[in-house]
Amino acid sequence: MIYLVGGAPRTGKSLLGRHLAAEQRMGWIGTDLLFELLRVANDPGVPQEWNAAPDRIRATAEWFKPFLDRFIWGLSSQADNYLIEGVGFLPEQAVAYSQEYEVRAVFLGCSTMTLRRFDAYPGRSPGYGQLPEALRRQIVADVPAWSAYIESECAQWAVPYVDLADDFEAGQRQASLALGLAAG
Repeated sequence: MIYLVGGAPRTGKSLLGRHLAAEQRMGWIGTDLLFELLRVANDPGVPQEWNAAPDRIRATAEWFKPFLDRFIWGLSSQADNYLIEGVGFLPEQAVAYSQEYEVRAVFLGCSTMTLRRFDAYPGRSPGYGQLPEALRRQIVADVPAWSAYIESECAQWAVPYVDLADDFEAGQRQASLALGLAAG
């Protein structure tokens, strides 16, 4: 089974991935690493700057799709269970993958974000705290809008969506259950 955990940035995808990978004894990777490998390879399509506009989110997912296609194809023959998390794919793609492979997906969002919350929880990438304040404020403003876009796409494609704005731990458990995995 391939588990896809997608959604907006800064919503807990990596934390969920790390937790489930350890609990279920499966491999996992973040699309951030795959993007970085493509950046090192000088692929001209790699996004170079923050852009949370829905058309850019979709364009990035469409550009990334052939790479993710090949990665999922390879995993399907090499791993019994594997988790891929990140912002590099959309609900529509998760549905398409489920037609060809054993795939379960959930998408995470955060309908409210504050600079204080952003700074207090650096997540897996502590470098976020070192970003210029103007960019951190832009990310804080964009996460709820990005989340709303993902939520609407999930509704359109009947893919589970979990908002982690209010109760992070309960949302993580809900996402685990949406993937069909026991929350420990």
